[in-house]
Amino acid sequence: MLTYEEMQYFVAFAQDGTLTKVAEQFTISQPTITRAMKKAEETFDVPLFDRTKNSISLNECGKLAARELSILLKQTDDVLFRVRAYDKANRTIAIGSAAAVEIPGLIQALTRRFPEKSISTELKMPDELIQGLEQNTYQLIILPYVPESNSYSVRKIGEEHLMFLLPKSHKYAHRKSLSLAEMNGENLLLYSEIGFWADLVRKAMPDSRFLVQNERYSFSELIENSILPCFVTDLTNTQYKDRVAVPISDKEVNVTYYLVCKKSMRREYAAVFD
Repeated sequence: MLTYEEMQYFVAFAQDGTLTKVAEQFTISQPTITRAMKKAEETFDVPLFDRTKNSISLNECGKLAARELSILLKQTDDVLFRVRAYDKANRTIAIGSAAAVEIPGLIQALTRRFPEKSISTELKMPDELIQGLEQNTYQLIILPYVPESNSYSVRKIGEEHLMFLLPKSHKYAHRKSLSLAEMNGENLLLYSEIGFWADLVRKAMPDSRFLVQNERYSFSELIENSILPCFVTDLTNTQYKDRVAVPISDKEVNVTYYLVCKKSMRREYAAVFD
């Protein structure tokens, strides 16, 4: 029988058409690919290739074999994913969140209830979180809205409010509140790890340009040494001597967070739902 890797090589050959490209894709020698092709033909016990002096190509049987092996690979990958996810769920409580926000008491409550398990957190977009919950990638997720499905248990766990962090010399620094539309067109600093907030402000400020930073330290340094406005929230606001935080008046930036799990897991995680 073909190994998982040999099936991959055969399917890749059907897609790429040359042994050289397959060898380059998997960073292995061409003779290894050639042996895998020969083994595939021996395994099926029918001719799979049309051969010329300098090349081989799949015949109709070979193309059928590649299609069937592609399906088998997908099924195998699905099985591996489900088994690994099940094992991870037994050893780890995976929490997915739509925003880089710490929910007071959540981790502590889970640690007290499940001292034998580790707890992991991950930042993803809301649609990815719901998909991950359905696939058991996450046991708990944090969303900025109540999901529509009635198959979930939901609990409100916090709020967060977006603000502009402006240099004190900015023309709007004296304002008690400010809308996204009023700042549309200005250049702003933007930290990449802010979850759904990034898409929200980009859509609301289509005429603005954003200088995106991936590292927290670099982002903080730019705040200290530039005059570009940026965003903070009431949960992440750090005091900067030459800047002032101005609340944003738009309703959509005043967010309520909800802890969500499958109803079938509600009793398991009663420690954070009761």
